[in-house]
Amino acid sequence: MRKLGFTLAEVLITLVIIGVIAAMTVPTLMNNTNAQEFRSALKKAISGVNQALTLNYALEGLSAQDYNSAAAVVRDVFKVRMSVLTTPGTSLDSVCTGASNDTKFTTADGMNFCVTGWSTSDASTQTGACNSYNTKPCGSDTAPNLWIDVNGDRKPNRVTTSSNAPKDIYQAQIYAQKVIPYGGPSQQVMFDKEVKTN
Repeated sequence: MRKLGFTLAEVLITLVIIGVIAAMTVPTLMNNTNAQEFRSALKKAISGVNQALTLNYALEGLSAQDYNSAAAVVRDVFKVRMSVLTTPGTSLDSVCTGASNDTKFTTADGMNFCVTGWSTSDASTQTGACNSYNTKPCGSDTAPNLWIDVNGDRKPNRVTTSSNAPKDIYQAQIYAQKVIPYGGPSQQVMFDKEVKTN
């Protein structure tokens, strides 16, 4: 009686084909998974800082414009209204050059934040200062005021420059009562759409 089966060569060829297909698809799947993780984390981070600003305004009657330094808004708003660890992470050191630990904080879920480029709160005399109508950010019109590393000190620790390949560091600006992602790539990642630029 003759027994039918696969030869060793046929099994090896099949395994090689499966391996080649896996090698082509697994990196894409991993990149898509990381991109979705970064997108979700950015939305969570922006939501968290917005809730802190809203809660502070509701309870204290103070918006971001009422603080005269980055250290003050970090100390009196974010560290009071968010679950913040005592020692800030280091992943944002390359983009927050010259920033002190007073302007950095890490939340309990491992996200790193750094506030930079702050202007004084007097909107009537300070060019670029935020005002109660939320028409200007709290700082210069072009410099980002809030850096966010959505996965903390874990790699890649790179600034997002394209919405097609999101990384883990994003720029945002703090207005009197809200935080908005700053720049096309950050806005596209946050809102899952193309942002038109003039």
